Amino acid sequence: MASSTNQLYKKRSNVWNHFTLTNGNMAKCNYCNEKKSFSGGSTGNLLRHIKTKHVTVPLQRSTPQVAEESNSEYLDNPQPSTSTSQSTSAIVHSSITSSSSIIQNKNNYQSSIANFINRPLPLCKSVSIDHQLIKMIVKEYHPFSKVKDKEFRKLLNMLSPNYIIPSRKTVSNSLMPQMNNQSFLAVTAHFIDPDNVTELSSVLLACTSFEESHTADNLASFLKNTVDEWGLSQRITVVVSDNAANIKSAIEKCNWRRLSCFAHDINLIVHCGLDKIETVVTKIKDIVSYFKRSSHALAKA
Repeated sequence: MASSTNQLYKKRSNVWNHFTLTNGNMAKCNYCNEKKSFSGGSTGNLLRHIKTKHVTVPLQRSTPQVAEESNSEYLDNPQPSTSTSQSTSAIVHSSITSSSSIIQNKNNYQSSIANFINRPLPLCKSVSIDHQLIKMIVKEYHPFSKVKDKEFRKLLNMLSPNYIIPSRKTVSNSLMPQMNNQSFLAVTAHFIDPDNVTELSSVLLACTSFEESHTADNLASFLKNTVDEWGLSQRITVVVSDNAANIKSAIEKCNWRRLSCFAHDINLIVHCGLDKIETVVTKIKDIVSYFKRSSHALAKA
């Protein structure tokens, strides 16, 4: 009984676009992997998690526009008369017959209440569109911000009105990691060309698939082989990398001087600063979310 109840809610509730059923009465968030209980088949706990923890994720589905059937074909294309001399009674009879036909056809084309029900997009269909969206971004070299493009969102809404277009953060943090990503390692050489000492030159030495474990020993072996292949083992002044422990250890094993990447250091400083004001940022997000969900509050603002 519990299984059938869960399946019923899984089909009808929009929250299952953001959660994955694990086992029993537990569901895992697709964004932060946090597990939540929905005992008794109620999804209120799951919705509350999305609204408080992932306020940028849209919950409401766009309502499809229902096109009303037009009966203009019956009025714009009247049947031509077969005789030029018709009696008044014949004309009246013809008018009554045509009117009855129009009313009957109008009743036949009357929209049912089912046309106005906002049917949720099946989860499998939504996932398929997500995957195709990621393929388009990757293969066509589009930025993640493509999902914010106004005309692109209009196009997706016309093709599938019930599809919830993911945010840029969802694309980068949730959808991309779900793809079968392949690991690559790249080595770039920066040097001063004697023919042009005023500019810094850069050359890509290697960018190859790296299927081995990213241990310090494996990384050190890859770096040494790449440098030896280009005959640069005696010409290395310094190696620049991020602050990951494995790459730092690999460079030390190669006995090279190392400098930390300045851009990566700035990124770490910004993240550390955001952690200090996390409470303020959370309050601001809650305020913005409140006004986005409440048209009454927005009208008073």
